[in-house]
Amino acid sequence: MVEVLSDLSFLNSAKNYNRRQLENTGLRPMEYLYDRHEIDSVRLAQSTRYYANYPSRLERIYSRVKNNLESLKKELEVIKEEEKKEKDSLRLEKDSLRQEKDSLRQEKDSVLQIQQDGDSIYVNPSIFRKDRKDTLPRGTEIDFDEQLQ
Repeated sequence: MVEVLSDLSFLNSAKNYNRRQLENTGLRPMEYLYDRHEIDSVRLAQSTRYYANYPSRLERIYSRVKNNLESLKKELEVIKEEEKKEKDSLRLEKDSLRQEKDSLRQEKDSVLQIQQDGDSIYVNPSIFRKDRKDTLPRGTEIDFDEQLQ
């Protein structure tokens, strides 16, 4: 009976929290409860009537139901916290990837700027001759070994 009432409380909470989402899943709470515990509505009503005649037993049952729901709540809070940590971790990873992508884009932009402007080393064109003709008369040979001594 404790399990049945725990599930019934949980299903009622889910139904009250977000009825539309529960309906979208196609889950019928009472049918689920009956199938899970292999009971029907008559048996549930009979059990409820029986325990209503024994208030001390019913009080112990509801105390255990309360403990079950509190335990379930703690488990769900742990899961929720783990999901939050995972979500935060994914967000940080996504931010890191975005920063890396921005850095690569800036690098690419600077390379493109160099290509547009020409070489990054400035060369003064006035120091180069445009005609590029040899200034030595033809047939003149230079002995470089003599020049170095």
